[in-house]
Amino acid sequence: MSEEKEIEYNANQPEVGVIRKSARWLIILLVFALGVGGFIVLKHTGPTANKEAPPRVVPVVRVIMVKSGESQMFVRTQGRVEPTHRTQVASEVIGRVTKVSKQFKAGGVFKHNEIMLEVDSADYVSAIASAEAALADANLNLDQEMARATQARRDWEKLGRGTPSKLVLREPQITSAKARVSAAKEALGKALRDLERTKIRAPYDCRVQSANTDIGSYVIAGAKLAELYSLDNFEIRMPVTMEDLGYLKSTGQGFNGSDVTIFAELAGQTCQWTGKVIRSEGNVDRNTMSTHLVMQVDINNRGGVFSLPPAGLVVRAEITGKVIDSVTQIPRSALREDDTVLTLDSENKLLITSVKIARTMEKTVLVSSGLPDGIRVIVSPIEMPVNGMELDVENYSAENEFTTP
Repeated sequence: MSEEKEIEYNANQPEVGVIRKSARWLIILLVFALGVGGFIVLKHTGPTANKEAPPRVVPVVRVIMVKSGESQMFVRTQGRVEPTHRTQVASEVIGRVTKVSKQFKAGGVFKHNEIMLEVDSADYVSAIASAEAALADANLNLDQEMARATQARRDWEKLGRGTPSKLVLREPQITSAKARVSAAKEALGKALRDLERTKIRAPYDCRVQSANTDIGSYVIAGAKLAELYSLDNFEIRMPVTMEDLGYLKSTGQGFNGSDVTIFAELAGQTCQWTGKVIRSEGNVDRNTMSTHLVMQVDINNRGGVFSLPPAGLVVRAEITGKVIDSVTQIPRSALREDDTVLTLDSENKLLITSVKIARTMEKTVLVSSGLPDGIRVIVSPIEMPVNGMELDVENYSAENEFTTP
């Protein structure tokens, strides 16, 4: 009996496996059906997003409208003011200093021919008296020789025969006497000049830079007494590069006569003077490739205390140069490194335009070709500019026009 039951049990086992496998597939299908149903429900009942195209971003730029014309060239430089004349005053006579002007000190001012100091003149007055006495003796000797010569000619005419010699007529004696008179006159003249030289006078309107003697000092001929510089006009030696030199007007005398405007800051104000280029030094500094022009400063009668700039002051100068025709002026910031400029066409699309540079200055650039009149030049920065990209213009008005002066 037991064996029959066991065989029966084994015969029913395959049916149970099939049932279990069918149940598993049924569960999978049920889960799938629930998922699909949930997706359909959510699709029809869930929120919907608004479908809009992303906003279109167009860069906004600032532009100027340019126009060509004439441009006056100026060359800017700077230099130190120096007096036209500097003089070391020396004594031409020897003696003790007896008088000294109150102005004879550093900073003192003298007019032309004004006495600065005096040397003891007693010895020179005595020398004049001696020279006058010697001249009187020489004149007396000449008169005596002239009288003797007249008498000798008369005697020869009465007693002599033939032609008298020069010695008989005393011609050599007269020549000697005349030479002594001339020497005595020159000696007297020297004595008078020496007396005048005991008074040291200003050679021109000047200021004392340094004084090296005082009352009671004993001076010798050639001793340095003071150093002076002129007050009537000043000069400025200024470097100009060889490139800038080409923008100046050249005449038959080089650059002489070019007008110069000079500026300096004094007492918190900008003072101004005029002047002219008077000469060029000609040499070129190989290190800086520049030459030096010398300018003379004119007196500014409205300058008050500073009718002329003080000696030693560093000033700025603007030299008026030539006029260049048919150039367009743009801000220096608008020029790119490869000598191109960003412009706008009539449809507000970007164009990268190549230009030819006539001159680059501190804040502006002169363009000789490449920019027709009326073209709009972009002056604001653009990241990665590309030909043809569309742009917007920021508040364009007539004030944006940039005309070459």
